[in-house]
Amino acid sequence: AQVARPPTPTVTKLLIDGRYVDAADGATFPTLDPRTGAKICDVAAAGERDVDAAVRAARVAFDQGPWPRMSGRARGRALFKFADLLEKHAEELA
Repeated sequence: AQVARPPTPTVTKLLIDGRYVDAADGATFPTLDPRTGAKICDVAAAGERDVDAAVRAARVAFDQGPWPRMSGRARGRALFKFADLLEKHAEELA
């Protein structure tokens, strides 16, 4: 039987502060198809600077964004919408 070609990722960068960026040091790592071991693509490898930038951005987004001022009901709706989107796109995300 022929093995189906894996989907080609559309994003191979890090998502930090709402933007897709390369790793600060340019590091990448190969993503392999677990069925065949063949390389699919290279993706950005987050290092300490990237993690620190992501944590800073998340802290600002939480403290200054709408989430902490939303009602529990509104946060619940947002989480259910997110869950629905995860379910809808489960095959692509797998």
